[in-house]
Amino acid sequence: MTSTPHRFATAADVAAFAAVPLDRRLDGRDIVAMITAHANRDGEADAIHYFSSGRAGDVMATASRQQLHDGARAIAVRLLQAGIRTGDVVATLLPNGPATVAATIAALAMATLAPINFYLEPAQVMTLIAESGAKVVLVPADPPPALAKMLAILRANCEARALPLIEIDTARLPIATANAPALPSRAPQDKVALFHTGGTTGLPKFVPLTAHNLAAAALISCFGYGYSARDRVLCAMPMFHVGGLFACSLFPLSAGGSLAILGPLGYRGEGVVAALPATIAASRASVVVGPPTVMAQLAGNLPDRADLPNLRLLINGAAALPRAVGERLSSGLGVPVVEPWGLTEATLAVTSGPFQGANRQGSVGLPLPYCEVRAMRTDTNGHVIGDAGEDIGVLAIRGPMVFSGYLNRSADEQPFFADGWLDTGDLGRVDRDGFVWVTGRAKELIKRGGHGIDPGTIEDALAAHDSVTLAAAVGRPDAYAGEVPVAYVQLRPGAAVDEAELLAFASRRIRERAAIPKEIIILPQLPVTAVGKVHKQPLKLDITQRAVERLVHAITGLDQPAAITIAPHPRHGLLVKVRAAPACVQPIKDALGAFAFAFEVAPFNEVS
Repeated sequence: MTSTPHRFATAADVAAFAAVPLDRRLDGRDIVAMITAHANRDGEADAIHYFSSGRAGDVMATASRQQLHDGARAIAVRLLQAGIRTGDVVATLLPNGPATVAATIAALAMATLAPINFYLEPAQVMTLIAESGAKVVLVPADPPPALAKMLAILRANCEARALPLIEIDTARLPIATANAPALPSRAPQDKVALFHTGGTTGLPKFVPLTAHNLAAAALISCFGYGYSARDRVLCAMPMFHVGGLFACSLFPLSAGGSLAILGPLGYRGEGVVAALPATIAASRASVVVGPPTVMAQLAGNLPDRADLPNLRLLINGAAALPRAVGERLSSGLGVPVVEPWGLTEATLAVTSGPFQGANRQGSVGLPLPYCEVRAMRTDTNGHVIGDAGEDIGVLAIRGPMVFSGYLNRSADEQPFFADGWLDTGDLGRVDRDGFVWVTGRAKELIKRGGHGIDPGTIEDALAAHDSVTLAAAVGRPDAYAGEVPVAYVQLRPGAAVDEAELLAFASRRIRERAAIPKEIIILPQLPVTAVGKVHKQPLKLDITQRAVERLVHAITGLDQPAAITIAPHPRHGLLVKVRAAPACVQPIKDALGAFAFAFEVAPFNEVS
């Protein structure tokens, strides 16, 4: 892939890039061949800078393109020695590190890579490994303490199942022997990666990605972010996720760029986020990728722009970025903050705000080259009944980065409309200029700090209580995490149980700590639809109302009047309106600016 960045300021720039056929741009290469080409062209150029603790002040280990390539060849030899062949699945449970990148490249070249979320409970991890059909599991030789217990349980389980483990020293690249074979290229239709989604429910869905999916997504994303050989991308998202492994790692490497890897646990490492301003400066990073939780902390601890001469772009990922955070970062650092939108089923790449043009605050940007986005009107059964135009509908996408269907699932379990359009499960609209706006989630996932929580996990735990008739989990707006889980409960007649008892009961049954609800609200009756399903939109409005009331009353005081209305909106999905005393208007605006929802605040003497 060329290392010359393309202009991306308008939809016309996207069209001009896409006017050249994708196959001509790829020229038959897969992403391994793209990365290898840069090693062959200038092997001494930097590929990875590794901060062992994730913070400035470490002794920074540096690896060249050739060393990374040779490390991948060395791990490929170990895979061959373990009997791995094309078509076999290699599961990885590896924290971030130079050798994790090398192992990824090796697995993509030799087999099918299946990264597993090592923060899940051991039983869930074993389920995912079994469902993936893995023939071997790569594990860290020296795991960080946070992973040691899980890996010990995993090791015993794998030994009992005669499933071989290969230990990888993730902090150091191995050295290839002189007779190590070259990394092979893959055919476009070869399945090279397998990512799990929905693993927290115990019913994992695996997303197979082909060599063509990955190569196309690399080229598309490099256009969207302007990646080139001049870039150094801060890599602190987990490498078991498409964002951490692709957007922060393989995609910039495919453009000839380099990585600054912040320790084995990335942003979850102790003190990593607090030290981020100094680390960005020390690493000379040009691009920083992070979730809203990290972006919010960076906005509150802005580095001195003079210390960051290389910084040119901030990329928010995983969940919606509150407007105030984006504005504070872009104005304080003088660089664009873009908010892309994508999903595992589309190899991550779908839309992004133009990094060289005017962003529309709240939008997730323009469809990237070769990507199509539409808002569909659907009936109550989810069948398409027309195009939504500029109104809110179910967002559907189509393009070369889109997968062909979940592994081992029947046709009626696949998320496709007619003609290859992927049902993303998100609600949104596409305006007349082509900008995409995501307004909700049809799938009802609760996004806590970018991590998807299945509400069914919470609902099933509460429904097991003898006093509970109905339970519904929704996301409560949160200035830090975007959303946190809360649950609404309807009790059986005559039941005598309080919220604290229900919370304790559910906490013992929810295996994922992030899914434990922050609050349980008991209602006389939960709203239901005509067919008897719990109707969650009124609950979402109610929890937003409660959250806004708490915030507003903390500013006005309980003895001061304030009028708060929250209602569905045809363009924003949800609109919060607040009327308060004139002196309170600006403080309320400032406070609400930390949230992702749309709002209007005015004094009592103004009428909207």
